Amino acid sequence: MKRSVFGVMTIVVAAAFMMLSGCVSTEEPAPADVVGYSEAGTPDPRLSRAFDSIGIKYTTNSSGNYIVSYQMENNPDRSHGVFVVSETQVYRGIEMREMWSVAAVLPSYPNEDIIRAMMSQNSTIKLGAWAIEASDEEVWIIYTIKVPADQPAKDIANMIYFVAEICDEWEEEYIGDDIY
Repeated sequence: MKRSVFGVMTIVVAAAFMMLSGCVSTEEPAPADVVGYSEAGTPDPRLSRAFDSIGIKYTTNSSGNYIVSYQMENNPDRSHGVFVVSETQVYRGIEMREMWSVAAVLPSYPNEDIIRAMMSQNSTIKLGAWAIEASDEEVWIIYTIKVPADQPAKDIANMIYFVAEICDEWEEEYIGDDIY
């Protein structure tokens, strides 16, 4: 059975929707996180060891993050890249890492029906959520997961593929192309 991309919801998407409708207060900032083992700009050597141990091909960017591209199992003509962030954060002794991918870069916010579909999907998927990052020029639709940094290599690979699969389904349905 083909999994739909639209069961995922993130507080970020909900907040974006609510901010657009004037329902959000931004009075209290979130608590600060503590930078963990891996510092920004430096590739986390634990990731390269994990990827190398199971034969995952990767590159790193100038920020020190890893980029893994997967060919989609359900459509070998499609692929999708996922960023695995080297910088980690520690909260109450749990070191966390983010993995994310782009589903689309748009000139403006998606319509209300698309945002509702993303929020609805967020409420049903247990790993990760849709998010929207916006600037004056463009709006990024991304899927992001935050996981403990000490995952076994095979679990890391499966989580990366999950992010790639979710984003690629969205990209194919709404963009109709294979860009990311």
